[in-house]
Amino acid sequence: MAGYLAGCAIFKDEGPYLAEWIEFHLLVGFEHLFVYDNRSEDDFAQVLAPYLADGVVTLIDWPEYPGGQLSAYDHCLRTQGGNWRWIAFIDLDEYVFSPELRPVPEILGRYEDLPAIGALWALFGTSGHVSRPPGLAIESYVQRFIGRRHLRQFKSIVDPSAVTRAYGPHSFAFRDPSWPSPVPRFAHWSELRVNHYLTRSEEEYRAKLATPDAFGKPRNVRKPEWVFALPTVHDDSIEAYGPAVREALARRRGASRPGPPQGG
Repeated sequence: MAGYLAGCAIFKDEGPYLAEWIEFHLLVGFEHLFVYDNRSEDDFAQVLAPYLADGVVTLIDWPEYPGGQLSAYDHCLRTQGGNWRWIAFIDLDEYVFSPELRPVPEILGRYEDLPAIGALWALFGTSGHVSRPPGLAIESYVQRFIGRRHLRQFKSIVDPSAVTRAYGPHSFAFRDPSWPSPVPRFAHWSELRVNHYLTRSEEEYRAKLATPDAFGKPRNVRKPEWVFALPTVHDDSIEAYGPAVREALARRRGASRPGPPQGG
């Protein structure tokens, strides 16, 4: 299997979000998704079954816990790197898209001379949800944190032939050390970004804080109440994809896939 753009993620107990996350990224131009199960105990296998059958997702059992994220990324680079021009390394609470409503591969085509680009985070809070709401995450969480502290936080989309290993969840070691770190260039906020649903609901965020980070260490964050009180602004730029994602979810076992919304 080979192509232009794939995604890689490690997950644990993300059953409620897997289908939406997969359909969204297929819709915006990802050709394949490599997902690493990190000792999940929910119904993830049932959720993934149709995607595995359709050949758009590869599932890898990755029991190293905690701290398995970096080794999973390195495994993906080692086993799949020669097959793809770009691999985006993201999490299940992150959605890569173009606010221009253009396919992600079209945006990446502007950066063919680079070994990696950084897609800046847009961080979203609870939007007032105490518990997980029904419906899509991209439609439920529309209050984006504002303030300079969130600038230059990003995820990497890399040319796997140009990197050797993951430094961390966000950056990679370049085969050619002359390339500047952490990435040679950041995509402009208006053309490509990562919506990071940092908290999801209040209940989900409190549960998240009780789990270790990517290095197996306690999460170094302030009390949840401080995070919930951060200033936000309404941002529904991703919602244009909502109808197509819902249609794709409803028709997963059908023969056709809906088209994405059209940019101006």
